[in-house]
Amino acid sequence: MDVAYDPKTDTLRLRLEPAEEPGSGWRAGGVSFRLEEIDGERYLFVRPFREGWRRLLAAVPTLRALATEAGGWVDVSSSMIRAVRYDPERRVLEVAFNKGVYVYYEVPPEVFEGLLQADSKGRYMRDRIIDSYPWIRKDERRRGGPAMAPGL
Repeated sequence: MDVAYDPKTDTLRLRLEPAEEPGSGWRAGGVSFRLEEIDGERYLFVRPFREGWRRLLAAVPTLRALATEAGGWVDVSSSMIRAVRYDPERRVLEVAFNKGVYVYYEVPPEVFEGLLQADSKGRYMRDRIIDSYPWIRKDERRRGGPAMAPGL
């Protein structure tokens, strides 16, 4: 299946092939797509949605993989946060807030993925990360100090 995600434009590119039945749309990796006009409105049908969509998403790199490639900073849509990056081996999350960069330690991968998927990045940070994990501000040492901040 030819699938690619471009995080810079937030675009999913999918190469489609004509479905076996003429006029029934396109296929990609066992998922069928059909564009139909009903009463002047256009609808996109995806079938089978649950299983097919999972197969389609499995062909795209995970959010964690995207965030750990080449430098790793991922821009996020947030009034509070400019970008984030994560090192899954060290379980270290760096967050570039508008007022400085903070480093959080012992952050599980699923918490990082939850941050990337959250509708409100700031609320997710306040509810699930800030004051839940040891942290320092990158330009001044705070809570935890060097013993809690390996690799700095």
